[in-house]
Amino acid sequence: MAVAGMTSTNIETKTRRVRRQTPELRRQDLLAVTISCLAQLGPRGTTGREICRRAGVSHGLLRHYFSNPDNLLLETYQELCDSFIARFEDELAAGYTDPWKTVDRLFEVHFSDEWSNPDILGAWIAFWALVRNNPDFAAVSADYNARLHALLDQAVGRLPPGPVPPRDIAALVSATMDGLWLDYSLSSDRLPRERALDLARTMLRRLSPP
Repeated sequence: MAVAGMTSTNIETKTRRVRRQTPELRRQDLLAVTISCLAQLGPRGTTGREICRRAGVSHGLLRHYFSNPDNLLLETYQELCDSFIARFEDELAAGYTDPWKTVDRLFEVHFSDEWSNPDILGAWIAFWALVRNNPDFAAVSADYNARLHALLDQAVGRLPPGPVPPRDIAALVSATMDGLWLDYSLSSDRLPRERALDLARTMLRRLSPP
């Protein structure tokens, strides 16, 4: 899935090609515009008409590319969650011989340009606010976190037994990853990417030594 990699820097170029795109690529562009709009204008300003205006398409096209055009933000949130889960599932399926490599790859994906950019940060902040006040968003969030922790449990379960129970390692990995990601996304000068990755890897190996 390409949603997370779509940022405001390439939206204008892509939307000029919208009429020549396949339906799936056109939908991806509309999702990217939604994310950019949400990051810049917040939930209230991210309307169907504003998204179509920025994408250069008619409002009626939304019904062709979204299963729930009356709730674009909810569908966009679900798409982002599904996209990240799919990336981690790919890493789990890769079958690395080094058991620490799978979790290391999750760190690398989490801190990649695809997932650490101003549009994604702004969108997640808006979604977190919606999760607190909207039961539909809360349900998507609960499902996402359950799936993510199940995948983390699988990844950590491949590590050799150590002093810390695997379930606790998975919880600590999740919390550390989120905290470092937020710090890095807010200021890459304060916390450079490689420093964030080094801290995450060090934490994992202190909890489960090679």
